[in-house]
Amino acid sequence: MKKSLGATLHQLRREAGLTQSRVCEKLAERGFEIQNAAVSKWEKDMTMPNAAQFLALCEIYSVTDVMGTFTGRGETAGLNEAGRKLVSEYVRVLSASGLYSKNDSRKLPLYDLAASAGTGQFLDGESYSLIDASDAPDRADFAVRIAGDSMEPDVPDGSIVWVHGCETLDSGKIGIFVYGGQAYCKRLRVNSLGVMLISSNSDYAPIIVRDGADMRVCGEVVGIAISNIY
Repeated sequence: MKKSLGATLHQLRREAGLTQSRVCEKLAERGFEIQNAAVSKWEKDMTMPNAAQFLALCEIYSVTDVMGTFTGRGETAGLNEAGRKLVSEYVRVLSASGLYSKNDSRKLPLYDLAASAGTGQFLDGESYSLIDASDAPDRADFAVRIAGDSMEPDVPDGSIVWVHGCETLDSGKIGIFVYGGQAYCKRLRVNSLGVMLISSNSDYAPIIVRDGADMRVCGEVVGIAISNIY
């Protein structure tokens, strides 16, 4: 008997090891402000996500064969969970290799609003352009244009840096952070004194993250695409 849409969404969430609250957080990261009750209603077939929300859920749950997963008539319809995971992993490996991509060159989004390495500007998740990323590290997910000299010489003013999107970062790594409504390119330092965002340029004082304050990690800087665009 084919499972309903809600039952399938429930199963996918459990297989991903996510709570309904965590799914809401991941949807919010993609621009969808959803309450726990909405996720619960979807899984109980009381309501349905719209098309954009559904595609976001597929991304969160790493669903690559949508037809097979939700209708039982797709490419992986005859495979169990382990088999579907192997197919997804194989697709990821082939894509990362670049040998079988549809386009001649890999492209990644460059966010137009600078993540300031000085005073800080908000990182706009909607405004970006696609740039050639054929030379980008495999881990790179997007690029950010840096304004300000606080990270020199590690990150020159005017650089475009490659960023691996992640939600946590080890102390000592350079990353893109949102704190106090502004975006920063800084080095994270976590020690007995607390959490700080450190500049490479000694002319800039550390930014001390207050206890309980909302600081979000956008990603780790994994390379420089263009060292200086000015």
